[in-house]
Amino acid sequence: MNKNNQVTIITDVRFDAIHICNQSLIDCLRQSGVETNVISLNNKLFRNSVLNFILEIFNTFKIIFMVNRNDLVLFTDPLLFNLLASTLISNKCYTIFYHYEKDPFYYKLIPFISYKTILDKLDGIICISKFTQSQLKSLGVSSQHKVIYYGIDHKLFKPTPSPRYVYDYILSVGSEEPRKNMKTILRSFQILKKDFPNLKLLKIGYVSPENRKRTIYYVNKYHLSESVIFLDYLDGNELPNIYSRAKLLLFPSLLEGFGLPIVEAMACGCPVVTSNRDPMQELVGNTQITINPKEPKSIAFACKQILLDNNRRKKLGKQGIERSKLFNWDKTAKEIYGFISQ
Repeated sequence: MNKNNQVTIITDVRFDAIHICNQSLIDCLRQSGVETNVISLNNKLFRNSVLNFILEIFNTFKIIFMVNRNDLVLFTDPLLFNLLASTLISNKCYTIFYHYEKDPFYYKLIPFISYKTILDKLDGIICISKFTQSQLKSLGVSSQHKVIYYGIDHKLFKPTPSPRYVYDYILSVGSEEPRKNMKTILRSFQILKKDFPNLKLLKIGYVSPENRKRTIYYVNKYHLSESVIFLDYLDGNELPNIYSRAKLLLFPSLLEGFGLPIVEAMACGCPVVTSNRDPMQELVGNTQITINPKEPKSIAFACKQILLDNNRRKKLGKQGIERSKLFNWDKTAKEIYGFISQ
């Protein structure tokens, strides 16, 4: 790996899977000997969204004075206003494209500039799955791009012997925004409870108050208040034990760029029931169970098959461990640096 070029990585303060991936990438680049400068921007200091947007504009101009002249600059979130700094500096600029729902609102406020225009001006775009690459192509973006999968830390995420919990549980990991499909998860769990009355649903992930309020509404609607256990954002070191003890990970998401919990679960030998759409299907191949994410009865049936058949559960676990080896942060960091320094 040619390590002559310093990389400046532009991140923002956040508490989600993207933050985990950003930090893992930074750590692996540094461990491999790449000189890596990190500019971490706090775009959400205020409770007022207008003030936060003004702050984001200020931070965008601040980038100009913080980037060294010859650095390779990697933006980790193309949806932020901060990406516009790429048009104001002479450095080679790249971004990580993780999924697309709609153009950020502020492009409607800026004449003669569109989201596609900014992406076209970049020197390269890293797509974290073939699915995100297909989204990028659908936008008609002409910049050079390459699929480079996110990874996980296999020293951390592996089958972990741990004391048996006082209850059996299935696992849901992630935020609770609508695309995560929490309503269907809870409806599927309600159906599953008819055959497994003592089963619990363990929900892990940092969520906004608005999204949690919506989740609680469905918990109450489906009479699951005694069966759903919420654990807010956990330290990554705690997750392998939780994955290893879970009966399965239920991940029927409607839209993802990657789906980090899927790979983490597989690496820990935890069976996965996930959506039969990409990139979820892309990640698991034919090693796990995929379902229509809009059909609660089918989801519950798939979970029931795993819960009733311990041999099948073990087979899925072994297949997942092997599949997860495709996703490795050392490999990811090497490929990303190779792409942006070519």
